Amino acid sequence: HAGAIAARLEDTDSGVRWVAVEALGMLGKHAAPHAGAIAARLENADSGVRQVAMEALGRLGEHAAPHAGA
Repeated sequence: HAGAIAARLEDTDSGVRWVAVEALGMLGKHAAPHAGAIAARLENADSGVRQVAMEALGRLGEHAAPHAGA
């Protein structure tokens, strides 16, 4: 399921991106392979998306580290 959600990170609607990032954060370690894509949202034009990306990475914690550069 994480892959299907991660695919929405590129959506043109910032609300969809926001929800996708939030959902991935809630998946915890299961979303770790998508940590790089979540981290990329830290550069998003929408401040809400940036905020939720920061929170999601915090929830992933150490599980994100091996994937953050991906």
